Amino acid sequence: MPDSTRPEMEAVPPVSAAGPPDAAAAEVVRRALAQVLESEELRSSPQLSNILRFIVEATLQGRADAIKGYTIAVEALGRDASFDPQADPIVRVEATRLRRALERYYAGAGAGDEIEIVVPRGSYVPQFLPRGGGNAVAALPPDGEPATGADEVPSVVNKPSPTDADDREPRGQRAGRGLPRIAVLAAAAFALVFIVAIAVDMVDPRGWRALVSDAALRPVERANRLGIPMIEVRAFDTTGGKPLPPSEIAGTSGAITSGDFTARALEVRVRDALARFDLLDVLASPDVRPSLNCGAGSNSPHSVFALGGLVENHDDGAISLLLRLSDLCDGTIVWSREFDSLKRGSDATASEVALVRDIMAAIAEPYGVIQARARAQVTAAGGPANAGSYGCVLMAFSYWRSYRPEEHEQARTCLERAVASDPTFALGYALLAELYLDEIRNGAPSSSLKPAINRALAAAEQAVELAPTSSTAQRVLMHVHFFRGERGGVIAAGEAALALNPYDVEVLADFGGQLILLGDAARGEAMLASAAQIAPGMPPWVDYYRVMAAYLRGDAPAAAAAADQLMGEGFAPGLLARALAAHLAGETDAARADVRRLTEVAPIWAAEPEAMVARFFPSPEIAKRVKADLAALGLPMRKTSAAAN
Repeated sequence: MPDSTRPEMEAVPPVSAAGPPDAAAAEVVRRALAQVLESEELRSSPQLSNILRFIVEATLQGRADAIKGYTIAVEALGRDASFDPQADPIVRVEATRLRRALERYYAGAGAGDEIEIVVPRGSYVPQFLPRGGGNAVAALPPDGEPATGADEVPSVVNKPSPTDADDREPRGQRAGRGLPRIAVLAAAAFALVFIVAIAVDMVDPRGWRALVSDAALRPVERANRLGIPMIEVRAFDTTGGKPLPPSEIAGTSGAITSGDFTARALEVRVRDALARFDLLDVLASPDVRPSLNCGAGSNSPHSVFALGGLVENHDDGAISLLLRLSDLCDGTIVWSREFDSLKRGSDATASEVALVRDIMAAIAEPYGVIQARARAQVTAAGGPANAGSYGCVLMAFSYWRSYRPEEHEQARTCLERAVASDPTFALGYALLAELYLDEIRNGAPSSSLKPAINRALAAAEQAVELAPTSSTAQRVLMHVHFFRGERGGVIAAGEAALALNPYDVEVLADFGGQLILLGDAARGEAMLASAAQIAPGMPPWVDYYRVMAAYLRGDAPAAAAAADQLMGEGFAPGLLARALAAHLAGETDAARADVRRLTEVAPIWAAEPEAMVARFFPSPEIAKRVKADLAALGLPMRKTSAAAN
């Protein structure tokens, strides 16, 4: 029943997709949009906020026909122009999250709002409905022009009845008038088949695919020219549970069970998360199959994996998720794990993200299961020198485990040749930038008279330009800004890297460590602690940040404990941190020994000590303390031209 206490809602004219709305109506909607964007449900999710802002503004500008999966991905989510909405389900996934967030908002803090913004299922065009039940301030497709797109259908609201004042016919009658009867029947039959097909696909996608002809859905075979490990995420199965009560079925899609997580939702989110890691080549859909020509010397990847899952729903609302990673080249299971007794909290999306982040920490990180298996297979097939561009990548990561100068030179030379032969190799430019930085960071030998920091900046910027959605490229750019002393650039690139891949625990730890050294200890240490909780077995370089965090807060026992985990004698930052930790604990002889070893590994510390302190510690307060401690350990600080610059 309409709310008689709010009569002004009746006067708000409809918003039509055929043209810009009345100014008063647009103002009402924008006021409602601002309230939603400030809510707890939307404020913490930039992606959802961007989507909602885009679709509402496009509608208010009379551009509802431009609201497609492609335009949302490009204009709201920052995907590049090559985005394929049929292959990448990210827009559909985020639209589902947006609908859930709006439902939570209007069931709670937004219960008293004058306008409700609704994104109807099957469409991305929003509707604007008065909470009091009056006339809708709604978006309609242009008359006679249904919305288009693989998953977009026109939303019909404010449908005029035969008794309306203008005596217009209902839209369905207008659309059907003049068509031959057989055409109408054919269209109805096609629609019925389409609806049944969707229903069958939701319940049993494999069964549906088996019903259609092989010619229509013949798998596309895909080979990877770079040799990066390829992975396909197969349809997750579901079992157990009981039907939901009728009151809870409305608005749901997919298999209806008592579990909170659906197999389809987890499958899509896991596939999206894997695709954010630059060291993996993820197949877009079950209709694409990897080439299984796994032999050495071929143009196909040396490693091909498949990830399958089983979601078991329990009657108490909990679920268990069993995952299995298979090596398709030799048919073996290389990793299996069960996530048991999972329940959603108040924030369903956060629970899903936390679960997927745990999965990624185990299999997708550079030192995770997939890369470890791929390295072993490349070694067995003749070594990185025979593995093309991916072999160069493996050489770089091998150097970052040993920090031996000869491995640095080998990896740098290989990557320089790789980007010369393939100027689009964005990952190659990013890793080259890191290797150039190691000429400063770890005293690695240089092959150029140009300053390492300049070469690193050029390579990092090239990587970002080639792959603007690459978290790795942004993370490397963050390192370059750090060694250039550009605090704002560090924070901007670090936040961009996290936004592009919130599942990468190494990015979280790395950004946190950089913040600590910039003087933002509280935020940085919180990020380090969060990363350690998700993935206890972090790479050894993370211990450098842990030592420095404890040293800066004056915690000698914690600094010493973290220093014991540091790398061997060839990692210059580790030697620096170990010397400072020993000095804090009063172990002067050990500290002096580490300083001497530091100047042997990286002679620039002896030649340009003040310049190096400035590179490693952009915060003036931190740099002042470090310089005093190093001077007390026998490394005199002296002004040089490099320090002045």
